[in-house]
Amino acid sequence: MRRTFFAAATALSLGLAAAVALSGCVVLRPGVSANATGAEQKAAYTRLVELPAAIKDKGVLVIGSQLASPPLIFQVNASNTIEGINKDIADEVGKRLGVKIEWTQLPFAGLIPAVQSGKVDAGMDLIGDTEQRRAAVDFANYMNQATSPLVRRGNPQGIHSVDDLCGLSVAIVRGGAQLELAEDTSKKCVAEDKKPIQIDQYSAPGDARLSVQAGRDAAFLGNTPVMRYITEQKATKSIFEMGGETTYQLQPIGIITAKGDPALHDSIQSALDMMQTDGTIAKILKKWNTEDLALAAPVKESK
Repeated sequence: MRRTFFAAATALSLGLAAAVALSGCVVLRPGVSANATGAEQKAAYTRLVELPAAIKDKGVLVIGSQLASPPLIFQVNASNTIEGINKDIADEVGKRLGVKIEWTQLPFAGLIPAVQSGKVDAGMDLIGDTEQRRAAVDFANYMNQATSPLVRRGNPQGIHSVDDLCGLSVAIVRGGAQLELAEDTSKKCVAEDKKPIQIDQYSAPGDARLSVQAGRDAAFLGNTPVMRYITEQKATKSIFEMGGETTYQLQPIGIITAKGDPALHDSIQSALDMMQTDGTIAKILKKWNTEDLALAAPVKESK
């Protein structure tokens, strides 16, 4: 069955609902983690929280991004028109909060420093909500990311899950979360008396894709939305396909804001909560063929 973690999302939702019933208090929203001090986040917002005066007065919310992660966020041809899931979500956030969205292109490694320094108001890309990053910035999460294998069209190595990678060479992007998956899978291969995985690390996703296209690597472990997008585009669908439908490393991604600006975080989070509750985010994700990467429904405070 295509896209296999609906069950996991359902289990998470049921678990959260049970926690509310037992405790009678607010719980963490799906995809929202406790802050650095371990305090719980508030229940889902049911009305908008006004933007800080400084941003409201200038009428613009400046968001930093690589602008190079389709279908999340990317520039189209030479026109520099920006499209993608993140743009659609950010535009709706801006509409609800009464400001225009302005994008600033930055390298991925520079997003958190730019938010911390105030160079941009927020950051939005494929930014996974991790404990390390939460210590530096606040997250307002809106969907999940995951990892999937990308292989050459025709799937010559018969790769339908990461368990089929034993004894093969695999491409990943240096510094990405996929290294952990590749290493853990390789250890599992050895434990089962199979050959380990040869892990080849590349500095850019394009280099990893080319290695698969050329047959140097059997698969590219990359971000699921991006891998799917590649297999669906006219220019690349004859070259690549998915190595099975199973997804790995499910993790929420979000809009990041500075730790010293909780009011901005709360404004953005309130808009996202209401967009999730009324189905707006679901419609955007469906448009981009990523509806299975939705967060579970927000949990409200029990009465």
